[in-house]
Amino acid sequence: MNIREEVKDGELYLSFDGSFDETSSPDVEDALEGIMAGEANTINFDLSKVRYISSAGIRVLIVAHKRAVKSGKKVRIMKMSEKVNDILGTVGILPLFS
Repeated sequence: MNIREEVKDGELYLSFDGSFDETSSPDVEDALEGIMAGEANTINFDLSKVRYISSAGIRVLIVAHKRAVKSGKKVRIMKMSEKVNDILGTVGILPLFS
């Protein structure tokens, strides 16, 4: 999983490329932990290049949301692939990231 960071207008944009699964989720979670400690109040996820997301990837997104709320930040999903949209819609977590 590749993660690209970009700061625009005081918001952090993270673009993910690859499969978000058991193999990549520990690395993504470690990266997000450092990012959550940063100064950006809004963190925007671009999941348009994520080909697959497993339950481990979903867990990372939920943990990121919980940490953001706890620290007064927002986490939003700005873009996502159709497959990711279907999966996140099925498990019912999309409202957390709107």
